[in-house]
Amino acid sequence: MTKRAGFLQYIKSAFVNHWNLLAVGAGVLGGVISGQADIVFPMIAAVEMSYLAGLASHPKFQAYVDAKKHKATRQEQGQQVVQPALGRMFAAIDPASRARFEALRRRARELRTLAQEVRPGAQAVGPVNDMQNESINKLLWIFLKLLYSRFSIERFLRTTHEQELQNELNTINTKIEALGDVTEDTSNEARMRRSLIDTLASVQLRLDNLTQAQENFEFLGLEINRLENKITSIAELAVSRQDPDFITSEVDGVAATMQQTEAAINDLHLLDIEGADAPPPAFLDAQYLAQ
Repeated sequence: MTKRAGFLQYIKSAFVNHWNLLAVGAGVLGGVISGQADIVFPMIAAVEMSYLAGLASHPKFQAYVDAKKHKATRQEQGQQVVQPALGRMFAAIDPASRARFEALRRRARELRTLAQEVRPGAQAVGPVNDMQNESINKLLWIFLKLLYSRFSIERFLRTTHEQELQNELNTINTKIEALGDVTEDTSNEARMRRSLIDTLASVQLRLDNLTQAQENFEFLGLEINRLENKITSIAELAVSRQDPDFITSEVDGVAATMQQTEAAINDLHLLDIEGADAPPPAFLDAQYLAQ
């Protein structure tokens, strides 16, 4: 549970907002220029106190300050483990996957910039921008983990060939059939039969694992495509609307549908990297790609 900030922290956050500081500064300058500072300054103080009390008491603003504080704490705690994890993932995946991730990240950043250009006033709405950024960062983190998991399966598929396993199964079955009726086995034939049957079971298990890996590979590919489009769609929402609750609900809905996929990844031990469960890096705010 997120620890709430104190009321003084809400007041401070409202006061240091750059738009508030600009307004106060303009008011003070206007009072000095007008020569009526003794009248203007008390008015500014009264308006400012009303503004600070009102904004600091607003539930959405409090939620924004709490979330920002919690985010800073989580990032500070997770930074030591998330950066090495990020580096290991980028070192492991192929150049095409890295390029695909970077293209999506760049697209999200471009859309964020476009949203600020189309709706300049949105820059003043800190909670909106922060919620959108954190939400998209979370989905980008999932996207990268899916790319890593799929590439891990792809490496396995490159080293294991279905036709070779099927040929080996056929060869073993042929040898077992050549031994004839099991009731007529000599002691040597019985030994051979047991060895062949055990080998047959091992090869069949390998073939079953390969089939499952192929299915997981195809499934992750579909999920990667789906998430890629969802991230782009959510980023595009920033251009047309500035409703943090709506965008957050959209992200939460996508994240909920990804739980099954992440559970499957964990069951398959495809993402055995320390730090993979840490808070997502700020992909939209800085260059986090491994060099």
